[in-house]
Amino acid sequence: MLKNRGKELGLDALHVIVGSLLYTAGVYCFTAPNQIAPGGVSGLSTMLNALFHIPMGILTFVLNVPLLLLAFFIVGKRFALKTLVTISFMTIFLDLVLVHFPVYQGDMILGAVFGGALMGTGLGIVFMRDFTTGGSDIVAKLVQVKRPDFQMGQIIMMVDVCIVALSGFVYGKIESVLYAGITIFVYTRVADLVLYRRGSGKVIFLISRHGQEIARRIILECHRGVTILNGKGAYSGIPSNVLIVAMRSRDYFKIKTIASEVDSHAFIIASDCGEIHGNGFRPGDLPERAAEDWNGGATVESD
Repeated sequence: MLKNRGKELGLDALHVIVGSLLYTAGVYCFTAPNQIAPGGVSGLSTMLNALFHIPMGILTFVLNVPLLLLAFFIVGKRFALKTLVTISFMTIFLDLVLVHFPVYQGDMILGAVFGGALMGTGLGIVFMRDFTTGGSDIVAKLVQVKRPDFQMGQIIMMVDVCIVALSGFVYGKIESVLYAGITIFVYTRVADLVLYRRGSGKVIFLISRHGQEIARRIILECHRGVTILNGKGAYSGIPSNVLIVAMRSRDYFKIKTIASEVDSHAFIIASDCGEIHGNGFRPGDLPERAAEDWNGGATVESD
């Protein structure tokens, strides 16, 4: 048990460090030198750094602090702690490590594309271990507490659009806005590729003889609703469970990991889906109540 726990912590640390380094390298070495502010706290930090020459790492941390405090009390301490870890590494890389790296300043299209590619790769690696980079992610979580019908992607997009539009006034040129749009497009697509996904959501069919245990962990750890069907192998005649799970795309890697931990022979079919409706999918609704039932009535904290 302790050995597995240590392995998981080691993987968490590796993903957060590598992901944070790649993400901040995209900002520091490519987008910021070319006056591109690609949304979120990173975009605000880029603009404030250009105006007042305050180190971007400090700005990133300071801007996230009030959001982290709200998240701690409203969303949950687990989500706030994971986000704090990522932001701390980002601050260190921006102000202490990347200052020794060369930066590219020239063709804005190259800065937008390569910066977006690095940022997307970093985001995907961080998301694999259920961590976040703060900023827009925190705002989205806070809004969802009051308005669970809002999708996280929609909220993040609205925040990013406002920040990108502001960059046009800060830098005094429309090109900054246009190239920021390219950066956002590139890093979202690259993050999708890293996480083996393309649609806005996924539905999986999971076949296993240990379906009850897998379903229990999905509900408790991922807060996703699960439908269990009774199945039987047509050739072998062996009975099994067929689990149907609809999820946010970024949850796929975690659910896949849970399935492999419980049953190394679990059979998974995953499909992209552009839209998912229903109470079992919206945060703060059915999955939370189901989690309480699985946990014997105990409260389960959502991140």
